[in-house]
Amino acid sequence: MKFTRKFLIILGLLIFLGFAFSNLEIERVFAKTFTRSSPSAIDYSYEGWSFKFDNYAVKHQGKAVLDLEISYRYKNGIGKSKLINYPDFVPIYKFIDNFFVNYPNETDYWEILNKKLIESLLTKPIPTPYGINYKLADLLDSLTIKIDVKAASSDINIPRSSIVTGKPHPA
Repeated sequence: MKFTRKFLIILGLLIFLGFAFSNLEIERVFAKTFTRSSPSAIDYSYEGWSFKFDNYAVKHQGKAVLDLEISYRYKNGIGKSKLINYPDFVPIYKFIDNFFVNYPNETDYWEILNKKLIESLLTKPIPTPYGINYKLADLLDSLTIKIDVKAASSDINIPRSSIVTGKPHPA
């Protein structure tokens, strides 16, 4: 089969153009897929932290064993100016432990105890080993505590829970 010179030039041109356009498309897809956004282009609309107490024994309504889950949502913008804005959870953990050890009314319903715990965390200063006190109301949008009371606690063979979310009042 004999190709004319004109035919070969047109065929070469078509192949080149097809290759060039396919490369442009590949480059466009590659750039879109692998271009990273700068951190300022990201909307961190929710940021929070949580921790747990597992198998925590207390004297409330008799002897009880609890699983506690503490979770909180930070106020928008936390950590932008200084990482110190993030509270260390260990002093908060110790504050909660101290709250249970010193809770005065062993007959309160679990829901009442939970509300008082949230109120205490959001209104009282929390001592730290860093020479400052945390004021969680200044750092948090909301605080949720789930208290799971295990079966056989207080001689009731039914597992049960109290879940309370509190929000600090605007300053």
